[in-house]
Amino acid sequence: MMTSRKYDLVVYGATGFTGELTCEYIIEQKYKDLKWAIAGRSLAKLEKTKQNLIKLDESIKDIDLIIADASNPESLDAFLAQTKVVLSTVGPFIKYGTPLVEACLRQKTHYVDITGEYNWIKSVIEKYHEKAQQENILIIPACGFDSVPSDLGTFMVVDYLARQHQLHTAEVKTSLVKVKGRPSGGTIQTLIESLSDKSLSSTENLDPYLLSPHKGQDKPYIPWMYKDYDFGGKWQAFFIMSVINEKIVRRSWSLYTDRPGQSYGKLFKYRESMTLPFLPAFLLTSVLLTMMPIATILLKFAPFRRFAQNILPAGGTGPNREERAKGHFQFELIGTGETEPYDPPVRVRGVVKGFSDPGYGDTCRMVAESALSIVYSLDSLPGKQGGVLTPATGLGKVLIDRLTTNGGMVFEVNDIPT
Repeated sequence: MMTSRKYDLVVYGATGFTGELTCEYIIEQKYKDLKWAIAGRSLAKLEKTKQNLIKLDESIKDIDLIIADASNPESLDAFLAQTKVVLSTVGPFIKYGTPLVEACLRQKTHYVDITGEYNWIKSVIEKYHEKAQQENILIIPACGFDSVPSDLGTFMVVDYLARQHQLHTAEVKTSLVKVKGRPSGGTIQTLIESLSDKSLSSTENLDPYLLSPHKGQDKPYIPWMYKDYDFGGKWQAFFIMSVINEKIVRRSWSLYTDRPGQSYGKLFKYRESMTLPFLPAFLLTSVLLTMMPIATILLKFAPFRRFAQNILPAGGTGPNREERAKGHFQFELIGTGETEPYDPPVRVRGVVKGFSDPGYGDTCRMVAESALSIVYSLDSLPGKQGGVLTPATGLGKVLIDRLTTNGGMVFEVNDIPT
């Protein structure tokens, strides 16, 4: 049935800031055989996006424009019935994401997105994971900067320890050691929506295994600063995106535990931080421990939430082309093998690098290549059986290979000499 569909890929939310940039990335790859279209709520905005894209490639003048709205399920069904993979950039996903996922399951269409909203991902897992497995449909959220570098970087380290040393992994710790980029208005508005959500209790928000069917070794922790000599003896502070990244990585651990011969290891633990000089690390830690809890409480109340939405940047805004080109990021990962007590330790260092704005340049690359992994390599994917999966459990090495083609990103791992 999939082979007869009109579109290989539809970008849903193409008129938004990230959606249009994702379309630009797809155009730049110059796939002659890719059948794709762009979708959104407004024909006028779609026409404007189309005109912008034509400046990059004249052939885009023939691209189909699809009117679809999350509030109109029939409009979603209409285009998804003709689509193999839908790529969604429409957030906040807690407001707009669920109808699209439901329609994907009705029409048996694969799905990827850029969300970092773990509260929404939890609801999707609970409602749709089993159905997606039954229908062999891939539903893969968090295919952008959150959480591809963390999730695939950990997968890479675990795979290396298994292949090179025949060891399970006891621990991976990750630090964002370099970054340059700034958020868009859409990201800021999505963060406000997430912080104001009341669907999860405080205990659930702090649960390291909120998204996982199994519980492991990790415990909740206070976001304190500390020095780590594995990361150059520099200060480690709380990384705001670790809130979603750690949960995604632990879901990958949990799902691979159930796949014969692919377990990360029963003792596996994961921790993520950010490398900063002392003063910024101290200020960030102070804000997180004092002001953030108060803001989270206040955002639960509609008047304060509306005030924050009005004074902060609106959706549809973000870094310009020159700013995006100057962006970059680098994660370092330290993996420790699961060895016997008297055996010498086995440790490895992984590196994941991106070379443009992480939230937009490289997020667009990551989510587009996630979708294209399904379009071109479905039968080779580790998650081809379907389900609500993670980048590592759904796409794995296929996505790493696509991201590193022509030096687009770097995924490397090597032994640490003893």
